[in-house]
Amino acid sequence: MNPLKKLLFKDKIIRTFAITRLRESEVQENVFLKNGRHSIDVSKHHAMICLDPFCVAAWLSNDEAASIDPEKVKMQFKTQNGLNAEIAVSFIEKIPTPKGLLFLYKIEGVKNHQLSLFHRLALFGYFLRSKANTFYSRRVISALYSYPRRIIIVSYSDESYYNIFPMDIQGFIEEENIYLLGLRTTNLTLAKILKAKKVVVCDTDTVELETVYKLGKHSSKSPTEKNELPFGLTESKQFGFPVPDFTGSYKEIEIIHHKKMGYHMLMIGKVVHSKQLKPNPSSLYHVGFLQFKKSNYANIEGLF
Repeated sequence: MNPLKKLLFKDKIIRTFAITRLRESEVQENVFLKNGRHSIDVSKHHAMICLDPFCVAAWLSNDEAASIDPEKVKMQFKTQNGLNAEIAVSFIEKIPTPKGLLFLYKIEGVKNHQLSLFHRLALFGYFLRSKANTFYSRRVISALYSYPRRIIIVSYSDESYYNIFPMDIQGFIEEENIYLLGLRTTNLTLAKILKAKKVVVCDTDTVELETVYKLGKHSSKSPTEKNELPFGLTESKQFGFPVPDFTGSYKEIEIIHHKKMGYHMLMIGKVVHSKQLKPNPSSLYHVGFLQFKKSNYANIEGLF
């Protein structure tokens, strides 16, 4: 298959994601909820919330929710050049918020449109083949990551325990000042967060990629000792949770609602304090391989 890989992708290594560093204003893609001929831009108002089963959330203002039927929509991923992916969703429930409604959906089907059909079949069927993931799941992941997914650092601490780890199943709804977090139910930190109803979310402004990998691999049962971490720590203002020194900003969040979606627990949190530490910070983002090939984003791994 090496000649085919060279012909189709011209890359040394093919992975599910590329990793790039962007400021929010540099994201080129958009996400829409489409109902018939009507579409609403939810680029900054949606999030992945579970990967088994695949679920997403989208927030609409009261006026937006009244303008369409939010229970019968598709989610489309676009750039100026056209449609990149589309997912069919079924309505789960709606959660009222002060200025609108948060809709939860289960993904029922997917269509990928990047590059050619042959490119997609080769990528999903051979180059990304895996015993752990089905052909369908690879297509869904590719569609979901047609929109760059910001990588955040989550921090929790109490008298006898702490943990700092990365995640990208998340979203911030600025209009409501709420955060959506989809955390694995197998993560031992989850129960502690739900009990304390507190968590801190940090950006990944100047962090080294290898540091993020290591934070993602350490066990939630016995995280790396603080004095062994390859970065300095300060404390958040209200909760006193650890804040890495590579962070450009952080938010202290009070958990106000949670719901088990499957393999992930959806947590909805109200931001009670936020701190800007550096001007205009950036973040690491995951971008699906096909979407990255269409973009002009720089891959910080140097693989593409």
